[in-house]
Amino acid sequence: MFGFRGRLLCAALTLGARLQAAPTLTTIEDTLFTADGDRFNGVVTISWQSFEAADTSNVAGDTLRLRITNGILYVQLVPTTNANSAAIYNVQYTSQDGIQFSEAWEVAPGILPVRVRDVRVMPGSVTGSAPAAATTLQISDITGLQNALNIRLTSGTAFSVLHAAVINSTGSIDGAVGNLSDCLHVDGSSGACGSGGSGASGTFVDGEIPFGALDGSNTTFTLANAPLPASSLALFRNGLLLQPGADYTLSARAVTFLTATVPQPGDLLLASYRILVSLPGVGFIDAEVPSGIINGSNATFTLSQIPTPATGVSVYRNGLRLASSMDYNISGNTITFLPSFVPQAGDLLQCSYRIVQ
Repeated sequence: MFGFRGRLLCAALTLGARLQAAPTLTTIEDTLFTADGDRFNGVVTISWQSFEAADTSNVAGDTLRLRITNGILYVQLVPTTNANSAAIYNVQYTSQDGIQFSEAWEVAPGILPVRVRDVRVMPGSVTGSAPAAATTLQISDITGLQNALNIRLTSGTAFSVLHAAVINSTGSIDGAVGNLSDCLHVDGSSGACGSGGSGASGTFVDGEIPFGALDGSNTTFTLANAPLPASSLALFRNGLLLQPGADYTLSARAVTFLTATVPQPGDLLLASYRILVSLPGVGFIDAEVPSGIINGSNATFTLSQIPTPATGVSVYRNGLRLASSMDYNISGNTITFLPSFVPQAGDLLQCSYRIVQ
């Protein structure tokens, strides 16, 4: 009889010890709303991987579904912030309209109820409890760590403080190299300000009004600079492109009009040109006359090289600039005029464009 009672007492003590081993819980209690102020109605699904709680209780991986009515949320969960192994709760909200969104929870121990804002993990945050002594963790063991590392740039071999940051070809950060007076280009190189890019030099002049009296008798006008090369000069009178040799001559900065083309009062002169412009990989073709018979029926003309880009071609007919796709089409180095714009006998065609070198 005594032996039976002894065994019964041992069983009771064992059961009591097991009941005491249940992990403590934290209460999450809150009211959920939608963005328009209505109370949330739907389902909240909470899932987690297995982990060991702070009291060494083994929490098996599982999923918990909560029906939310009139926005009332109440749930009790094992704390994860002090867990012996990394743990996090993945929470998915599904409204009664079928709209879904998710977030992560990290639950701290406590005897007082907490709200969702107290357990919500911000995007990009790294979660997980501190490992026990002599425990080795892999990056994958910490939820969110790999994603957090992926969105952070690393220091490159040329990283330097107090320098402008440059992203190198491997996606790491280097320090810009150059003089304090240099400008930083978009490709990460540096050079004198105004150079327009690495290895670039020279100047573009656009829309300059030549100096000189517009009185109907003055034939000489002066540019602010000498165009280099001279063929880069595009001189317009009242919007029409003039022809060197036929309408004017150029000597250094001086533009001299021929007798028949002397500007009259009220005329507008505009000049565009280059001054020793050098761009790596870019060449310029100025005032080229395309090959082809100008007889009123031939619509196809050929350039000496392929313009790059094709949209950079300027096509002039008797000094008037034509419009691509409306007056002509271009494919490779072939210009095809539309039927209504086929050059007639006596017309002058002239093209300027850029090429790849």
